[in-house]
Amino acid sequence: MIIKNTEFGRVEITNIPLPCVGNVNINGTYTFSGRVLVAVRERQKGEDWYKVFTMEEDGTGVCQLFDGIIRNKKGANGIRWMCYSDNRRILLGDYVLECTPDLDSCTSSELVEVVFPEEIEKIPGLYMRWSEPLIAPDNEHICFSSLTRDGVYNFLGRLVRKNSRYVIEDICIINTVNDMEQDKDNEGFYRANVHRGGEVKQFIRGGRGLTLAGGGTCITESTLQMLDTEEVVQITETLGYEETAIFSPNEKYAVCMSPRFSPETDCGVLGVVPLYNDMITRRKYLRVLYQYAIAGVRYGRTGNIGPALVNVQRSMSEGRSYQGVDLSDPEGKWVYYSPMSWHPDSTKAMWNESTRAVEGTVNSRLRRCRLLDIQPSEPVRSAITPGKDEIPYALPVETAIARKEPEYPLKLKGTGGGVVINSYIEEGTAETYYDNYSEDGKTFYNGWIRVKASENMFQPEETVIWSDIQVMGEHNGQMKLRITFLPDREFQVHLVKGMCDDGYPKSAGFAEYDGIRRDVENMAD
Repeated sequence: MIIKNTEFGRVEITNIPLPCVGNVNINGTYTFSGRVLVAVRERQKGEDWYKVFTMEEDGTGVCQLFDGIIRNKKGANGIRWMCYSDNRRILLGDYVLECTPDLDSCTSSELVEVVFPEEIEKIPGLYMRWSEPLIAPDNEHICFSSLTRDGVYNFLGRLVRKNSRYVIEDICIINTVNDMEQDKDNEGFYRANVHRGGEVKQFIRGGRGLTLAGGGTCITESTLQMLDTEEVVQITETLGYEETAIFSPNEKYAVCMSPRFSPETDCGVLGVVPLYNDMITRRKYLRVLYQYAIAGVRYGRTGNIGPALVNVQRSMSEGRSYQGVDLSDPEGKWVYYSPMSWHPDSTKAMWNESTRAVEGTVNSRLRRCRLLDIQPSEPVRSAITPGKDEIPYALPVETAIARKEPEYPLKLKGTGGGVVINSYIEEGTAETYYDNYSEDGKTFYNGWIRVKASENMFQPEETVIWSDIQVMGEHNGQMKLRITFLPDREFQVHLVKGMCDDGYPKSAGFAEYDGIRRDVENMAD
């Protein structure tokens, strides 16, 4: 299939042929030499058996790296396949697969355990020790996210081989731990700290920066966070539940895990009106939006989650008006799965796709796009990733262990006037309330958004989001809606469209802002 686009020219999308393997439980990524790394997982006698090899893009030149059991450890987000730039090793999360002499011509390999710092286990509410582990281009620094009931902690350290294992040394926190701190100039008020956070996704700028998913002013967006400066930049700006952006090696392009081309499932009605300092309500609904927009589409809901091909500079500068190229399956049978990766010459990107779980046996394939009219180019030169002493905002691990939830309500003065208050109005129900609040003295917010959700994320219950917000001034808009999500016995989240006991619909309403409008009634089941 060839897509013709005025920006990228011809974009060819094809499958990558896989030699002599089935089409179940396949995972693939580009290596730093431009070959394709493939991992095939089979279930044998209650154990996960992996066959791992590299090959050329046409399925030839197969070189076996590993054939055996890899056990998934408690608190790990599965098995990952993050290639080192030295082309000799692969970071799996709890292991490093070392190949001799390299991934292209391996004759022997060793699976070496990674030992994570004991302090990680002491973080209150920890339920996933690591998610999205990354190895820097300098082949030494590791970055990963740890998930807790109260949010995400991002850690950076040095992954060092010692005797028969790898250990993580010189570890530090690189995300904002406390979103709020007391406003010293206004007694009784708080002020928002610069937000650094979300799940880490990729080292960029040669290893001096990171991309993440989870920041932004509208639900979630992809962001860029530098390590050697305090710079934080938003990469994408979409209405819906935006996720991962993976940069090409020359850092001009990106492929994004994104439901932006699926307006019925992207939850964009909640992102039409930009909301500020709504941390208490936003974090209560993010998980259910993920279950609806991402996990639900992978399971059976009609829709897609990309990927989307974008020009990085246009995505960062043009905001909502820029969409990029839709690379998803036009027939809707296949749906995107992680990871996404780029060939070293920045003209080809690859991702994984599978059929939906509701259909029974899940089949997998590797999908590739080629930018036929883009010339190959050199990657951004690698740099030494800054350590904890060179990161201006780095925090010790103990900060996460000692963190305590602030006392609510939290009141913040608007830079341009007014007040926003974050509070719990009753057990399980959080509210962000705007009283003539302004960021710039030109646009003013009045009203509220509330979220009622289960406090126990492992026993999901009905989640209700409702709002009555008016925006007036230089920008104008409204957010008047009620949305009810309910999990079924398979823990798939559905939109509820019945009537409440109070006589109002469980899911209805709209949001509009500067001429852009979304209606709840247009959301998929």
